[in-house]
Amino acid sequence: MAETKSTRPTYAVDAIPSDVKSSVFLGNPILDNVVSSLIAMGTELWATKRRLKVVEAVMAEKGITNEMIEQYTPTDAQNAAWEADRDRFIDLSFGPLANPGTLPVSADFPKRSGGGA
Repeated sequence: MAETKSTRPTYAVDAIPSDVKSSVFLGNPILDNVVSSLIAMGTELWATKRRLKVVEAVMAEKGITNEMIEQYTPTDAQNAAWEADRDRFIDLSFGPLANPGTLPVSADFPKRSGGGA
């Protein structure tokens, strides 16, 4: 795209960062945490189901049977990687449930840490 030069002043500014993780949307921080967790789990579940459908289709085309899959034994490195992925999933899915939920809606909430939606 060609660069245009203008002598007109611009009023554009950098985006203002949001404070979503410290906000209460549904009037109750516990409910916010449950909804965030539910959304994260739904997202992860659908992404996994979609990928599994692709993998199953490719395997069927290549002659991989269910019996071959059931007999597979992962390596130690695979087990370690899968456990790390499981821990990420748990943090993403259930992490919001550990967010503060005992403060009144009008309270200044501490900053949330890590994961969450």
